[in-house]
Order: sequence, then C-alpha cells, then structure tokens
Amino acid sequence: MGQVANPKGGLRLENVSKTFSGRRVLADADLDVAAGTIHALVGANGSGKSTLIKILAGYHDPDSGARGWVSGEPIDLGSHAAATAAGVRFVHQDLGLLADMSVAENLTLDEESGASWWVANRADANRARALLRDYDLELDANETVSELGAAERTMLAVVRAIRDGLDNLGLLVLDEPTGTLSNQETGQLFELLRALRGRGASVLFVTHRLEEVFEIADRVTVLRDGHKVLDAPTAEIDEEQLVETIVGRPLEDFYPDPPPVNREVLLEVKDLTGPNVESVSFLVHGGEILGLAGLTGSGRESIIPLLAGVAPWSAGELQIAGRRYTRLNPHTAIEAGLGYVPADRKGLGSIAEMTVRENLTLPRLPARSSRWLSLREERKESVPWLEQLAVQPNAPEALFATLSGGNQQRVILARWLRVGSRAFVLDEPTQGVDVAGKADIYEALVAAARAGACVVMASTDADELMATCDRVLVFRSGRLCADLSGDGLTAHAISHHEHRG
Repeated sequence: MGQVANPKGGLRLENVSKTFSGRRVLADADLDVAAGTIHALVGANGSGKSTLIKILAGYHDPDSGARGWVSGEPIDLGSHAAATAAGVRFVHQDLGLLADMSVAENLTLDEESGASWWVANRADANRARALLRDYDLELDANETVSELGAAERTMLAVVRAIRDGLDNLGLLVLDEPTGTLSNQETGQLFELLRALRGRGASVLFVTHRLEEVFEIADRVTVLRDGHKVLDAPTAEIDEEQLVETIVGRPLEDFYPDPPPVNREVLLEVKDLTGPNVESVSFLVHGGEILGLAGLTGSGRESIIPLLAGVAPWSAGELQIAGRRYTRLNPHTAIEAGLGYVPADRKGLGSIAEMTVRENLTLPRLPARSSRWLSLREERKESVPWLEQLAVQPNAPEALFATLSGGNQQRVILARWLRVGSRAFVLDEPTQGVDVAGKADIYEALVAAARAGACVVMASTDADELMATCDRVLVFRSGRLCADLSGDGLTAHAISHHEHRG
C-alpha cells in the first residue's frame, strides 16, 4: 500500500481522479494535510477542488486507484459514512443550519437526548453553553439562528462540526466559509481556526481570496485543470507566484492592455448630489476606464447607484452621449444607453434560474426593429454576443447559475453591449470572483472599452484600479478629492487621499 504519512493525525490522499461522461475533471491529485496545520486549497472555478471535496465527503465516488488515510488509518473514499467514522467534518457554503431553531437545538439536534428530538431540553441548553464557552463564543444558546449575524452563523457551524471533541476529529474541512463575511467577521473566524490549530486540529480551508491564504494557512495546494500544480508552505511563496500558478500564465498577462482613449465625451456628470454624495462633477471619454476609490462611507459606494438611476438624486445633471438628464430611473438609464452592473451580481444583476440566453436579452430592448424577440431570434442573436465576449461555454440554453463568476460577468456585459450601451457603470465588478474569473472580467471590460464605450467601476481594491483604469477618482466625505492618472496613479496616492484630512 505504500508509506502512510501523518500517522498521528491529518489527511493524505493519493491518485484521486474523477471522470464525468468521458471528461476527466480531476487527474491523479494528491493532497497531504499535516496534523495541527491549516492547509489552503485554491484554484479557479473548474479546477477540480470542489470535486475533490465532494469525493472526500462521499458525494462522488472516485475513479479506481484512489487511496486515502485519515490519522494514518485507511478511509473508503466516496463514502459519507466512512468519512464521518474517520472524524472528517465539513462546513459547507450553505452551513446547513436550521434557521428557525435555536443555537442550542442546532448544536444538539443529532445527539441522543431525553427530550423530544425537535426541542432541546435544559440539559441540552447547558451542554450548548459549555461548548460555546469552550471556544470563547459569546452566543445566546436560546437565540434563534435566523437572528444571528453572518459571522456568528459561520462560527456556530464550525463548533457544531467539532462538537464531538478534538480527540475524535481527524480533519475539519471548510468550503469557502468567508464568502459572506466582512473583514472583521473573517478575523473572528480566523481566531477560532487558530485556536483549533493550537489544540492539534487539522484544517482544510478552501477559498478564492488569496490574501486569506497568506493570513491563515501554513501550506497551500493549487489545482488547475484537474491537476495539482503547486504544494508549498505559504512562507516560501508570494501572491504573485500564487496568481501565476492559478491562472497558468505570467502576471503581466493578467491585466490586458487598455485601448486608447478617444476625444468623445460619453458621460458627463455635473454637480451630482444624493445620499452620501455632494456636488460631484467629472467627465468620461469613449474607450476610457475610470475607477472610483474611497473608504466605506466616503461616497464611493454611492456614485454607481446614482448614475444607474437606482438611488434618488437631490440635484445635478447627467449627459450620456450628448443627451441631458436632470432625473433618472433604471428605465430611462437603459434607454439613455447606460449599462449597470451592481455589486450583488447574483441577487440584483441576474436571475440565476434563467438561461444564459434569457439573462443576456433580459432588458428586452430590441437590437433591430421589432419590440420583442422570438425564442428563435433570441437564440440566434445570443451566440455572436457570447462569442464576442468569449463566454465559456458558449451555450445559450445553459443555466446562468452554472457559469463561473467571470463568465457570468461577461454575459452581463454582453447584455449591455447588445442593447447599444455607451456607458458601463459597475460596482465592485470582481467581488466574490476567483482569480481566474477576475482575469476574464478585466478582458471583458477592455473589450467593452475597445468597442467605443466608456467604463466606470467602483472598487475597494487599489491594485485592481491601478492595473485596469486610465484614471482613478478618490472620494472622501461625500466629495471628489483627487483625480489620479499616469505616474500619479499609485496605491500610496490612493490611500493618502482616502485618509487625508
């Protein structure tokens, strides 16, 4: 059987492969999570990391030849019962908590109890309180889960997963646990994970946020196209190396070269005033990508909704391709040629249950003469737009929800190009998108600018703004305080103006 690593803890997987309908999505992958460590697993959407986790969880059977050990003991991969018996515990993205039940009920629901199975008794509540105290969590055992914050729910799910105690715990697997958490909430979760590591637990941490890899993980494994392409201590690599390994190309190719800016003013904002914004004025030219920066509450996060007509104006005017507007709503904004991509792409910018075709033609504005498109016309018209924005797969009838984050953003941009939008306004366009998906989005933004449109994007990522934008406007206290470009556009300059005064 070969030498078994980690005889006193941790996880080892060897030669794990998976084939679906003749297509190999995971190829001879190995993974070694040492006892008492936090190990990050990263990769682009479609890299195979989700398949690997599902095999470990017993959701998929691996191809023949795969082998695994937990704490030095063989484990039957593809069996949920075997994973549970070996002490592997999971915190999935949906957390699996029962929202209408209390904290105590969620912690004790699967345990043998003298009370009815659906209601925790006083002893259950006392056990729950003791467990919460053991991990320094200040949660009310009687509080309903629906009343908890995102971080509290995540940490409750972690404690529930490890409630049997560390003596029986082989491995804790967390799949994208920070997706809905703020930086402060993520910090609270990391404190808990460090405490677990200090007690000897092994943690496999799946994330697409690379900064988290260096903050919390001792070691990182990268999957690309189903193959393991890196396994190294985080102290021995940097973020640039990690990005290049994930996307499979040099970092200088990560940000496409922007097109030249032309002289035509496509978007002119004059004295725009609204929630958290006062008397803001600026111009954007055709082919230009303009960034908006600023701390939370600076007004940066308010500009895009105002430009899109989804937030009310108190004063000001807007000119789009020479047409003047003194008031705007989403309908008139679309008619004026403005394409809006909100930060909540899934909740506000698309309908996940619809097809790619339906999302692409969602505004229902005619590309030609007819007011409405037939199903046949929709299908015929979708294909060239998907080709132009390099959406993968180019499948109009695929469900929108099945696309990666980067390809979803490409479809939304294709939607606005199709209806002739001249100005694109985007709020946090790469939020919640993996590193490879970000590269897709940057290419799509440049494609829109190359087609003659202008792009305005608000982002909290200074590196992203510097790499993709021709200019960056910095906001503070609801006002525009700096216009940076050329050699003056640096991370230091952005931060200086954000905090000055």
